[in-house]
Amino acid sequence: MRIATVFLVLTVLFSGCAIGPRYHTPETQVPSEYREAESVESAECMADVPWWQVFGDSSLQSLIRESLRSNFDLRAAAARVDEARAMIGVARADLLPQSDLVAGARRDRNSKVLYPSPERLTSTYSGGFNTSWEIDLWGRLRQQVRSAKMEALAAEESRRGVVITLVADVAQSYFTLRELDLRLSIATDTLATRKATYELFRERQKGGVASDLEVAQAEADMHETEAAIPEFRRLISIQENRICFLLARNPGPIDRGLSIENQASLPPVPAAGLPSDLLRRRPDVIASEYLVKSANAIVGSRMAEFLPKLDLVNFIGGEGRRPSDIWGDKTDAWTIGGETKLPLFHGGRNIFSYRSAQAQWRQAVEQYQKTVVNAFTDVANALTDIKRLAEVRAAQELQVKSDRYAAKLAKTRYEGGYSSYLEVLDAERRRYAAEDLLAKTIGNQFVSLSNLYRALGGGWQAEEVRK
Repeated sequence: MRIATVFLVLTVLFSGCAIGPRYHTPETQVPSEYREAESVESAECMADVPWWQVFGDSSLQSLIRESLRSNFDLRAAAARVDEARAMIGVARADLLPQSDLVAGARRDRNSKVLYPSPERLTSTYSGGFNTSWEIDLWGRLRQQVRSAKMEALAAEESRRGVVITLVADVAQSYFTLRELDLRLSIATDTLATRKATYELFRERQKGGVASDLEVAQAEADMHETEAAIPEFRRLISIQENRICFLLARNPGPIDRGLSIENQASLPPVPAAGLPSDLLRRRPDVIASEYLVKSANAIVGSRMAEFLPKLDLVNFIGGEGRRPSDIWGDKTDAWTIGGETKLPLFHGGRNIFSYRSAQAQWRQAVEQYQKTVVNAFTDVANALTDIKRLAEVRAAQELQVKSDRYAAKLAKTRYEGGYSSYLEVLDAERRRYAAEDLLAKTIGNQFVSLSNLYRALGGGWQAEEVRK
């Protein structure tokens, strides 16, 4: 009873005591605004807009939904969350008494000096319950529990980060696919035009109007475009396979929705919000800070290794000369006690363990600061892409319009006998190149929109919350 009373008193006195460094959020330099922030239009933060409102193509939405159900990385991330949560239970278990059912047998040859009895050989059998309980005087075990909790929270944020990345990756892959579809369509239309031109020149050659050089040039133009078509089809198949992989499918075709030119009118890009908000929104930043908190708790746990430990132990069971004596009326036995240990010499183990924990904490801080700067960089780059690509597209649309008109004039001039076919050839090449380049720019615009959405930490919303 006295021991039990002492135990209760110690538990009350030290249950709230946990040594270790007080946690402070690592310092970071947060810019007052994003670079190129003027490229956004409305006051609403883009990250707060659900992905199904940002990406309006119904086929793309179906692909995203399927990826959120089936993607390998997302399922693995969910399993890592379960693992981290289970580790909290492992750490908490050390705070509770540890009890085992034990059984033992021992055969002894006793000293004749100490045991003059003729029976120098003795047998001892025991069995019962052995219990030990480390009293967490300095919070060593509680700091380990705190570290496990922070690891679990970091794992959950990492899972949310996988969701965001997955939504953006599927969207980017889909827009790239639709861009390739448009480029293939442009090449196919151009091939049809050049085939017709080639056939026309062959007929004119037969009539003695067109020269062999003109026919050869028309044929070369036709084959040049013809060679581009299988290349586009190759790239399309590879892009479809990439999307299938994100969806955890075997390679195969992908259903299409709106063409990239029908999606060409980009929705107004909402504001990116304040840079300080990004630190509370990006999963990788949040997860990185949780890991700093975890490392901070481990430092406290290592500090407690230098202080005394108090263990309570007890045994309840029986002992006897024969196995049948263990549960006899007169062979019951029990032991209750405790011991305290103060580390004196462990070969420097505790010192090096503490230094290792400090180094891990410094690594976590540096990683957090790196993650923060990388987050600001991602947003700035995406905003720059959106702004500059809009300028590029505007200029290229004017170029395409002018090149189409120039190609039409060149053909009219040639048919009227005012110019050679070289002029037509040059105009057609410029037109085709301009149209192909514009298609690439349109695709890049939608990719940059997806990049901004990912950079701001948007895309994690569950579709059930839609109103």
